[in-house]
Amino acid sequence: MRPYRIILKSYMGISNRHSSFVMRPLPGTYALVFESEGNKQLVIGKLGILNLQPGYYVYVGSAFGPGGLKARIGHHCNTSSSPHWHIDYLSKYLSPAEVWYTYDATYREDHWSQVLANARGASIPLPGFGSSDCRCISHLYFFPVRPSSNYFRRKVHAGADNHARIFIEKSS
Repeated sequence: MRPYRIILKSYMGISNRHSSFVMRPLPGTYALVFESEGNKQLVIGKLGILNLQPGYYVYVGSAFGPGGLKARIGHHCNTSSSPHWHIDYLSKYLSPAEVWYTYDATYREDHWSQVLANARGASIPLPGFGSSDCRCISHLYFFPVRPSSNYFRRKVHAGADNHARIFIEKSS
């Protein structure tokens, strides 16, 4: 199957900034790494207030519906006129920096979230973010400096048998 290029836009005051990632429309788990350059107070639906600050936000999700990873990540990284997921309220204020993903029909979202929760420098900016359908405290993590994709990959593979390859792509 041929990979597709997704054009992702960021709206942190610079309208012509674009990033692209290459992936296929297959099911899997992903972690979107966004960079924040400013301070802003955001209302995240009925969940509450998130105080955006400079640094990196990592959002963990899964894509098992139509279009798989290609469709879901494309949705999250473009402005949504009617937000569906918590990340839709936040992503228009951030710049996509990286995406970490795996083509795997096994649900791995909670394991990935736990790895991030235990990573050095991680904090939870808003409990309940992206985790209303599981027991995790959050699926959104804040890091004052860019989190290490290699650390993440090592820890995920160390804690899961038969985990599929994790792809790491930086935005261009």
